[in-house]
Amino acid sequence: MIRTLLLTLVILFSTNLSAQKITLANGEWAPYLSKDLKQYGYISHIVSEAFAEEGIEVEYVFLPWKRGYELAKEGKHDGTLIWGFSEERAADFIYSDVVAVLGTGLFVQKGKNIEWNEIKDISKYNIGGVLGYAYGTEDLEAAGELKIKRISSAEANYKKLASGRLDIVLENGDVGLEIVNHLGLDDKVSLLPKLLTSRDYSVIISKKTAGAQALVDAFNRGFQKLKADGRYQKYIEASRRGEYK
Repeated sequence: MIRTLLLTLVILFSTNLSAQKITLANGEWAPYLSKDLKQYGYISHIVSEAFAEEGIEVEYVFLPWKRGYELAKEGKHDGTLIWGFSEERAADFIYSDVVAVLGTGLFVQKGKNIEWNEIKDISKYNIGGVLGYAYGTEDLEAAGELKIKRISSAEANYKKLASGRLDIVLENGDVGLEIVNHLGLDDKVSLLPKLLTSRDYSVIISKKTAGAQALVDAFNRGFQKLKADGRYQKYIEASRRGEYK
């Protein structure tokens, strides 16, 4: 009788795990994340595959970054991707293993000279950014030593830069180059060779989600499998060849 009961519980647990489905808030950040890319971009693909390794299906909801973050924080979505670490976020979310290490570049008008050695040196310039994005400049912003004009549209920032209304646009190098190319601004906007910052990015699961730590642990196990069997690097290289477009 006890053995039968235990077997039934195991079967029910396995069934529930295989049928588990979570919802993650996603955002537009091509070539990493986008509703217009195959598999929603290679990082979305990696995240989906890592969870799938542990029998968890992911549904993505594409929202403006700040709104997606706030809804996940409130527990209306299970989590969101991808985010750099901050103490403020860590109060409300559990971080997964690092999914990507990405750098923030300085986009400027072609031919314009921008002089800087430390991050605070760029404070004298007119800088554009996107609401909800983390550039590794948060401490300086909080201290009032650096002001970034943040709006909801990355594309609008590059148009402002091309017209001279901004001196600098902060953006991940790969992402910015993709946007510049899409807008046809290659002859007006360029990326400086020196990165401003580099940062680790993770999936974050809301602490209000039932079994949040178990979800993060499951993701981490699946993610390590992807790295071990070569799929992680395979998806990165496929994206660089344009195979997600």
